[in-house]
Amino acid sequence: MDLVAELNELLAEPLHAVREREATAFDHRAGSPGDQLVLFGAGGLGQRTVRKLRDAGVEPVAFSDNNESRWGTVVDGVPVLSPQEAASKFGSSAAFVVTIWGAGGPHRLEQTMGQLKGLGCATVVPFAWLAWRYSDQMLPYYGIDLPSHIIEQADDVRRAFALLSDDRSRSEYVAQVRWRLTGDPGCLDHPVDEPQYLSSVAPLEVTDRILDCGAYDGDTLRSWLETKGEFARYIGLEPDPDSRNRLEAVVAGLPAELAGRVTVLPYAVASEEGTAVFSAWGTGASSLGTVGGQGGGMTVECRQIDQLVATLGDPRPSLLKMDIEGAELDALHGAAGLIRGDGPILAICVYHRQSDLWKIPLFVAELRGDYAFYLRPHNEEGWDLVCYGVPASRAA
Repeated sequence: MDLVAELNELLAEPLHAVREREATAFDHRAGSPGDQLVLFGAGGLGQRTVRKLRDAGVEPVAFSDNNESRWGTVVDGVPVLSPQEAASKFGSSAAFVVTIWGAGGPHRLEQTMGQLKGLGCATVVPFAWLAWRYSDQMLPYYGIDLPSHIIEQADDVRRAFALLSDDRSRSEYVAQVRWRLTGDPGCLDHPVDEPQYLSSVAPLEVTDRILDCGAYDGDTLRSWLETKGEFARYIGLEPDPDSRNRLEAVVAGLPAELAGRVTVLPYAVASEEGTAVFSAWGTGASSLGTVGGQGGGMTVECRQIDQLVATLGDPRPSLLKMDIEGAELDALHGAAGLIRGDGPILAICVYHRQSDLWKIPLFVAELRGDYAFYLRPHNEEGWDLVCYGVPASRAA
């Protein structure tokens, strides 16, 4: 089956059937064991899941984890068992939900499901199905949201697919839609062996001027220096104080002439100028807004990219990179003038929200019609998916 036909088949599921499936998938798989839940993975996602389940009036019976240092401990009031002990106690009576899903590791869902089934666990369920079941409490969560939203926007999903410029991107796009519809990331390919934001599909040069939105601790700056050696100008925007301090330490270690081309600013970016609440974790997950009532509780200044670029003067950015935890589409509205007038190469994350996969390329294409779009995954299971936009003037 060709990719167009595959995409159309995915989108042909009737909306009423999708809504029924998302509401019942967990219960159909878990059955009565769904009354007892073991969360496999006591890290960040597992702890978040406990909080959200309690909001829904549900209490898991246990965590299980492959990390031996957690065995015998209690996390958020829930005991942590070894996989063997959890399987022995609850393998036939509880539903095991895999709550291991995060950037930066090699883990894949199929590995843990195989491990648990090998230990005799009768019911093993992906996290997405549990999130659909308790969607009011748990969703959206990065690229996981209700599948019905995709069917509701099927025309836009098709239009964005038509913008993609190579078979690798089209194949990745269809797999990403399949994952969002099924909740099973097993259809996703492994990441490309290239630095994130610096894929070979984007013909970047040492003469480029980089506007790095979500500069974090200097990870993109370091990657650029390792692959390109130098740049004409680098402007790093990072509102998280701890991350910004680490970024500035990287800059301080550069040769004086190169460091002189760097500007580090404490701003978030948005469609409008102003201030906003910011959850400062000192990690890559720091973001605008609050997360579950938690966060750094600080106020940050938001800048509109078009206004910011005007105040910084020439030379204007020729590469616009964004990794800003779901605020990408809003920030792109504030960069409309730069994109329309200058046509910078774009490296924009599209994994923080389900619909960013299609809404971001569609928005850019409306601003300027000569962009070629590419999708490249830079991590496992949907993480660090980047949409690259290359204007005709920069095509290889």
